[in-house]
Amino acid sequence: MVLSLAGLPPLDALREGSYEAWMVDRQGVFHSAGRFAPSVSVALTLPEAVADPVSVIITVEPPFDSDAQPSKQHLLQGAFSGANATLRVVGALTQGDLALRERPGQFTIFTPSDNAINGYPSHEEAGIWLFNMAPFDTPQGDMWVRLTQLQAGWIYEGWVVRDVGLPGAVWFSYGKFLPDQTGAVSARDDQGWGAFSGVLDFASEQSEEFPGGDFISNPLHLPVPGDLLLPLNLTEKTAAGGSRWTHVITIEPAWNKGEGLATERPFFLAPYSDAVGSGGPGLPRTITYRASVIPSGSAVLR
Repeated sequence: MVLSLAGLPPLDALREGSYEAWMVDRQGVFHSAGRFAPSVSVALTLPEAVADPVSVIITVEPPFDSDAQPSKQHLLQGAFSGANATLRVVGALTQGDLALRERPGQFTIFTPSDNAINGYPSHEEAGIWLFNMAPFDTPQGDMWVRLTQLQAGWIYEGWVVRDVGLPGAVWFSYGKFLPDQTGAVSARDDQGWGAFSGVLDFASEQSEEFPGGDFISNPLHLPVPGDLLLPLNLTEKTAAGGSRWTHVITIEPAWNKGEGLATERPFFLAPYSDAVGSGGPGLPRTITYRASVIPSGSAVLR
């Protein structure tokens, strides 16, 4: 089986695991074609003949995994038509035949966690939240961002990133979350107000009912990514006048749930990213789908 692949970067074996290819027969039995390092073309030989191959699936296997079964982290899949299969994330990464949503909605900057104490505005450039500030400018017409439902092995995570794409990029997670079965992102993430909100019981205290986080202070004395000073200024500009901060939504293996606070690191799947830009709180900022970063490929039997 020869795989032609696009958009698959190398993985850190100790943190991110490894890729593995599987051929599925008509009885639904998975046959491993082996683990592989990504390249434009990968040739794999199955250790045994598969009489009636139906599809091929590419998984991400967890670090230190040694069993003979596929992980829940299905990344690409495709059904054979003759000797050929087109590999997509649809149905592997996502539920059913759902594609990743191209127009999820909006995000905005503000810091609701301290408004009861400090009033409004207060550090509003130091927080970021997912909801539709201008709902009638979105396809859904309400306040909820909509994201595609994922298979059980995956979860969304939100970030603000300083100098994204550069060697010294600094990533702050605001938490992991999932949409409901209608696709609405209508519940808080696993960090609630956020580890740097200044709220001591940030994860359990009642917060906004949508994902987001504030980056105001550090009463828990956590390691601050990049040793940056708090509160953050997400409208900070580069020397050339561009936006220094980017809002990113990644798709993470579910085994990353429970990562240490302030030590989270992103997986490579980052389908949504937008410069925070200028302007104050209360302005809707569109969440943009980046199709070019989504992996794809094909398989040919020989």
